[in-house]
Amino acid sequence: MRRPDVLEAFRRLFGPGFSLAFFGIGLYRLWYQFNFYNLHFSADMGLVTAGANIARVTVIALMVFALARRGSNRASRAIFVWSGFVLMTLSGLLYLIDVFFGSDNFEVLRAVVGGIGLVGGEVMWLFFLERATPARCFFYVGGGLALSCALSLVMGYLNPEVAAMVNLFVPALSVFAYWRAMHLEQWGDDDGWQAMPREALSGASRGEGVAKGRGRLGWGRQLTAVVAACFLFAFLLGMALGYPDGRLREMSQGVRSAHQVLVVLVVVATIWWALVRGRGFDFSAYWMFQNVLMMVSVCLLMSKWSGAHEASTFFATNAMTCFYLPLVYFICQMARELRQPAALVYAVVYGGALLCMAVGRLAVHVVGPAMVLDSGHNLTLLVAMAVVVLVECTLGLAAMRMGGVGSLGWGLARGDASLSVLVPVAEVAPARECPTGDDGAEAPVAGSGLLGKAPAGEPMRDGGCSRGAGDDPVAALADAYGLTETEAAIVRLIAQGRSRSYIAQALSYSENTIRNYTRTVYRKAAVHSKQELLDKLE
Repeated sequence: MRRPDVLEAFRRLFGPGFSLAFFGIGLYRLWYQFNFYNLHFSADMGLVTAGANIARVTVIALMVFALARRGSNRASRAIFVWSGFVLMTLSGLLYLIDVFFGSDNFEVLRAVVGGIGLVGGEVMWLFFLERATPARCFFYVGGGLALSCALSLVMGYLNPEVAAMVNLFVPALSVFAYWRAMHLEQWGDDDGWQAMPREALSGASRGEGVAKGRGRLGWGRQLTAVVAACFLFAFLLGMALGYPDGRLREMSQGVRSAHQVLVVLVVVATIWWALVRGRGFDFSAYWMFQNVLMMVSVCLLMSKWSGAHEASTFFATNAMTCFYLPLVYFICQMARELRQPAALVYAVVYGGALLCMAVGRLAVHVVGPAMVLDSGHNLTLLVAMAVVVLVECTLGLAAMRMGGVGSLGWGLARGDASLSVLVPVAEVAPARECPTGDDGAEAPVAGSGLLGKAPAGEPMRDGGCSRGAGDDPVAALADAYGLTETEAAIVRLIAQGRSRSYIAQALSYSENTIRNYTRTVYRKAAVHSKQELLDKLE
């Protein structure tokens, strides 16, 4: 793909709504790093972070209970958004007071309050991500992570008081980006969001979207293995970051900056390879990369080099930060496969990972001091960490390799994630009359669009064509009832007899989003079924 084509594809794919989402997720992650994990000078806040994570898990458990009883609706979503905003802002205010007066009186309180608020902030963006296609989800989770590290790099060199003041405004900016992104993307309704239909969340929902040849039992075994691997990895992180006695492990600003630069480079290279080049992406390779970082960290702890502990913390912190990308991506993909709200899957997977990390830190704190040898090493903990990394690495790799790649696998299939596929088909140029061959079929136009051709009967990109542009009933319907370009594109494909899964792939949306768009079209056109819509087109 030529450079102008790539830039045009990015511009069309990441329009105003998605650009806001990109910055909103990045700002949320910035707040997470700056307040909760003190990523400017240490791996975390030691036992304070462990306690705050336990508080978060408690709130997540209550969230599961509430959602199971009442379900996800507009009111519950508003509670998550506002609670996250208020509590994160309050935590930022306590941090500002501590910095201004040079004290740490509110350190524990702000960590607990901020940790509880993070539940709302995390779930808020899951409401957005669960309706994105796998490739878009991959971009925004990874891109947001890279952006947060880049912003953290800058924040680390600001005056502490200035950085604390900027940090106070970050939750509000992230929430504003969320509201605008949901509104501009029009996830199915004029007010910016429409709840996912209950039948779409049912595990017995007609099996739509399940990959051919992959039974639910087999996929469930892979899911269980990957979740177990995530839990073990989180437990390993807690042990490694707390070694040898659970206390805080500090890093210099230079080492911290190197960590942030490394994460940005890794994520940007991954997105470029998977989305720009369209080479596909298998998380098994990424999982191995994370585990190599942990293996190096454990080996450094065993060494007697004077700077080994800080170097070990550097590698462990990189592994912890990079862990965010597969964890959130897996949550969204599991929700799609199981047809459950992403918030519930988040509660089980993310909440379980937080609990395992806290347990690992507390276990080291309890048993570590009594096992430290005269040399300063703790051989028992080092052997335990080595065993855990081998078990979870093997478990995760086996499950991911068995699942392969693709929209329902553990990655992005080659070519399916490229920008040429992600650009919505009907949102680039108006349709025009297509030339036809001797058999009456539409002839592809050489060089048209990013793909060079389109299936017969579909609009072409960048000067491509489709039938009937001179007397287009879809355009007339769109003008008469105020349909958006995306809604008109869906109507056009429905009129061609395309299935929901085909439309979702062609326009780079999830099937649930296409369903919501279709219902909005029915409401605007005052019809109640596909046949009534086709009759109105006639």
